[in-house]
Amino acid sequence: MAPLFYFVASAAAAAILLVAAIVAWITEIVGSATWATLIVGGFFLFVAWLTYVLAVRRAIDDIRDRLDTIYDVANAARNAYRMAMHLTRNVLDEIMRK
Repeated sequence: MAPLFYFVASAAAAAILLVAAIVAWITEIVGSATWATLIVGGFFLFVAWLTYVLAVRRAIDDIRDRLDTIYDVANAARNAYRMAMHLTRNVLDEIMRK
């Protein structure tokens, strides 16, 4: 478990350093750290939106469809249980009357 944690921590640190280096490089080109930060932030916002549109939305729709199926199956099972209880109650009432 520890190697996985160290891998994730070092990957996160590398990503942070990469973003900082990109901001520093664009700062030299643009001449303003504020604009460089906004440019890099806008780029990553676009990448996040693109990831959502291409991948995450499909997964959310699949999960929603599966939940609808689970709801339908649970509803059918509940109705079958109620019908079985109703039939059992009727049979027991008939037996008790005799």
